[in-house]
Amino acid sequence: MRSDFSQDIHSAHTEPTTGQAARTVLALISLIAIVACAGAAAALAQIRSLKSEVAELHLELAPLKERITRLEQAEKARRQTEEQQIAKDEPAAGKTAPSGETQAAWALLAEEVQLVREYIKPAPSAVGPASAVKVGDSVDGAILPLPSPITEKVPKLLGARFAIRNGAIIIIRKDSRQVDAVIAAH
Repeated sequence: MRSDFSQDIHSAHTEPTTGQAARTVLALISLIAIVACAGAAAALAQIRSLKSEVAELHLELAPLKERITRLEQAEKARRQTEEQQIAKDEPAAGKTAPSGETQAAWALLAEEVQLVREYIKPAPSAVGPASAVKVGDSVDGAILPLPSPITEKVPKLLGARFAIRNGAIIIIRKDSRQVDAVIAAH
């Protein structure tokens, strides 16, 4: 009888521990499942919110794209008009000046020419006069902004750029690729 009684006592102690462990594991699994579902619901809500924001941004972007297209077309038309006007004016402005003088669509004074020559010193050119640059010619390659001491002293050159071609300093207006003044080498 003692052996039966001790087995009953031993069984009574182990059953509640096993049962409680199973309930604890089940509670943990349930808690993890609830947290995962809540996280998934929050992520789904966030995704829906982001989708609606993207849709709103697309609606705002469409008129802006249309406006940019219209502005680009207007700018292209303006440039074509300017080019046509320059082409009409080119024969009068394209007359060559004697060597060492300034050709200009811009009327630069002798002091202004001297100022430009003081700040910009071109290297001597080995190319002959056959390839001289003239007012109205199109400029390819690097074009640099005029130094600020020049533009401070000659405000009409503000925003202008320059390049050196065949030993001559050429000056180009802002937003243009055509020569507006040529300052020949001495």
